[in-house]
Amino acid sequence: MKSLIITAHPSSTGFTHKIAEAYKKGREDAGHEVEILDLYKPENRQDFLTYEEKSDMAKPDPLREAMQAKITSADDIVFVHPLWWVSMPAIMKNFLDVNFAAHFAFKYVNKRPVGMLQGKTGSVFITCDSPKWLYMFIAMPFETIWRLAIIRFCGLKGKAFKVLYGKVFSTPERDQKFLDMVYRIGKNL
Repeated sequence: MKSLIITAHPSSTGFTHKIAEAYKKGREDAGHEVEILDLYKPENRQDFLTYEEKSDMAKPDPLREAMQAKITSADDIVFVHPLWWVSMPAIMKNFLDVNFAAHFAFKYVNKRPVGMLQGKTGSVFITCDSPKWLYMFIAMPFETIWRLAIIRFCGLKGKAFKVLYGKVFSTPERDQKFLDMVYRIGKNL
């Protein structure tokens, strides 16, 4: 089994990278192949999606094709990012816009969407500075977007959606407890 972990944090010391490494270690300890795709690394940066006609989106794009090949070869796709302004970082949104495109990640059949990434699992791990009560009050729709409008819409089977609330107030012990949980999820998938 192969896992693709997609991270989006501009700082190489951001906690999301520790989450990605914990998940990776769990998967590797279970005997699986893992790749971490850091969207902020220069070789992974994609221009923002632009086109005049929808047909323009079908034009060859070597980086998009490489990213879609990584997605296609993965059995397990994991997204790790901070929650900023009740959303994902723009670079993660752009990654989805460019690579999880129609006719690759989904298509319409008889006016109904059909996910084309079936047989794969999808998980999301998020850091959030706000406390849980504020997240539940304001950001809960964001979880629904991930679970239904991205994961399920593309045909992925949702596995985990975990949020480290109140990260700005967290302690090293609490951070480690979260990392241990992520490791266990990775190992026991």
